[in-house]
Amino acid sequence: MGWTVFAGLDKVDWARMAHAYGPATDVPDMIRGLVSPDPAVRERALDGMEGAVHHQLDVYDCTVAAMPFLLEAATTPGLPGRAEVLGLVASIGSAGRSQHAAEATRKLAAAGPELLNLLSDADREVRQAVCAALPGCHDDLAQVVSAVLSRLPIEPDTEVQAALIKAAGALRKHTRSNEIDAALKATAASTQSARVRVAALTESVRSGPAQVPPGVVAALAAAAEAAYAEQPPPPRPDPVSAETLRGMLHQRQLSEGYARPAPHLDDLVRDVSWAFGDRVAERRAFLAAQLRARNWAQRYHALFPAQTLLFGWRGDHSELVSLIGDQLTDSHPKLRLQAATRLEIFGELSAPAADALADCIESAPRTGEYSLAGSLAWTAPHRSGAKVSPAIRALARIGDRRTVPVLRWLLEQDPLPDYFDSLVAGLGSKAAELAPLIRDRLRNLGTDHDRARTALCQALAEIGPDAADAAPDVLAALESADPELAASVLIKIGAGTEAIPLLRSLLENANTAVKAATALWKLDGDTETALPVFLRALNENEFTASAAATGIRHLGPAAVAAIPALRALLDRDDEYGWLHQNAATALWRITGDPGPAVAVLQSVWQLGRHRWPHVARDLVELGPAAAPAAPLLRAALASPRRYLVEEIAESDDGLGNSIDIAGDEAFQRDCRTVLTTVASDPDARA
Repeated sequence: MGWTVFAGLDKVDWARMAHAYGPATDVPDMIRGLVSPDPAVRERALDGMEGAVHHQLDVYDCTVAAMPFLLEAATTPGLPGRAEVLGLVASIGSAGRSQHAAEATRKLAAAGPELLNLLSDADREVRQAVCAALPGCHDDLAQVVSAVLSRLPIEPDTEVQAALIKAAGALRKHTRSNEIDAALKATAASTQSARVRVAALTESVRSGPAQVPPGVVAALAAAAEAAYAEQPPPPRPDPVSAETLRGMLHQRQLSEGYARPAPHLDDLVRDVSWAFGDRVAERRAFLAAQLRARNWAQRYHALFPAQTLLFGWRGDHSELVSLIGDQLTDSHPKLRLQAATRLEIFGELSAPAADALADCIESAPRTGEYSLAGSLAWTAPHRSGAKVSPAIRALARIGDRRTVPVLRWLLEQDPLPDYFDSLVAGLGSKAAELAPLIRDRLRNLGTDHDRARTALCQALAEIGPDAADAAPDVLAALESADPELAASVLIKIGAGTEAIPLLRSLLENANTAVKAATALWKLDGDTETALPVFLRALNENEFTASAAATGIRHLGPAAVAAIPALRALLDRDDEYGWLHQNAATALWRITGDPGPAVAVLQSVWQLGRHRWPHVARDLVELGPAAAPAAPLLRAALASPRRYLVEEIAESDDGLGNSIDIAGDEAFQRDCRTVLTTVASDPDARA
């Protein structure tokens, strides 16, 4: 078979369109290449479509123009590569809310009659792939639902059955169909495949009542365990070219560090966990069962959904954390490494696993090779420097004293392990006995060890006043290279007197003047020096003015001369709320009138969840006067989700770096403090 010629493909003015890397003149060749008889050509074409025409899930004008031809390729019997084309169609048709994405969505919405025929295609890969596209066929919703449910009981392939069930669940979001509910229930009861049973129960839970019926969690846990015991499906063909991004990623996944256990079940535990949504108790119970499972792959797959739960949802997660700690004794190094990494990420919430972490560290070798396959050696050489075991980092972040002897050993290593100061940060004054060793290491550093020098000085700062004797060493190390950092460290270790000359020199620099003036005032209370600096800065850009307002808060009534400028700040545009919040609270500190400040804080709260912790912190200081804001705090505490979590897509599994666990825990404490203060004050209650 030669290359397929798509009618009208060359009549499209592709030159007037663009994709991620320039003019779209190469799109016709990519489209033809998608169904080429040569697998290498198909691989390169798919790589080009994903990397340029649908780059990072974006939709361009050329992406929309390509949709009719992609649909033609997908629905033409006998063409090679149709499953991959259907994957593109499904992704493009559900890619977002931009104008181009909306156009692509409309094209998919109208494609139901064409795509439904593929449910009985001879190619199982095609039947499975079309299931992901069908929920987007909104124009023929009833017909699509009927076809999916009709195919479900007669589909011979279990992986395709699972895909049909997922499609039915997705369609359930667009229609209140009792037929779907009945089909899911019947499938769960009748199927011989545990994998299919899990899929049916998962979709039933996803669309089910807020109160999960008794026995559902146990049924899902049993079905999941059985699914891991089943024979895996035949593997999919490997990409034929290692030159494409797809091929390189595939080769990396096959490598020791990235190879995953039971890859065909990668999403099983994750999908079930997401299906429970805000039903945290049931979600936690299911994940706990997975972390107790006999199959190590099942436990491995439970680690990431557990991370998502801790990152996104509040509650007592100590049982899950303890079970993750139990994985540190498993015989599979990859499971041990991932468990330790999760515990490092959880920070203070990892306390229930402290003993498991300490035992793991004690039994681990002191040095080893850096490997994604599972090394938990105390240190391992890496191209960016010596890496420290995540188990050590986790125990240090908890603030466990058992980390101190480990840090003592690390201090003796050359080179100094990366980010040594972050290890000391969790311990604070508990690491005081390390101060003499840190000073010795600091004195003996060569001139080309700037990163280590900074880390050691910051480690002293984390120890605090117990490291006050290190002031001469800090000055020698940083006075000329970084006077701002030197002053900051000196203040934190209680050697503020030595910092004063440095701070006075920083007053001459516009970039450091406000911060230096604030620090100086805290040391000597000299308003005559600090206030003129702040007054000048109030007329600068919003960031400098905001920092100045923060500094003025400390001065209180002595800063009465700043009142006109602070009130003027409240009239300036303030997209993020920092400027208005700091100006309003500074005015409260000067005038003693909390009313206007509370009103501004309530307004700033409405700008977005990223402002909530900062507002709550100021409301704590306002005491009973914060009563008008109490309803906002009660509503925030009533949510089962952490403050930065609002609408979460399942594609955000793990919730990445956007969620601040420690910040949310502190936010909850501040909210409770305000509400307790308000409740205990008779005037506030009135």
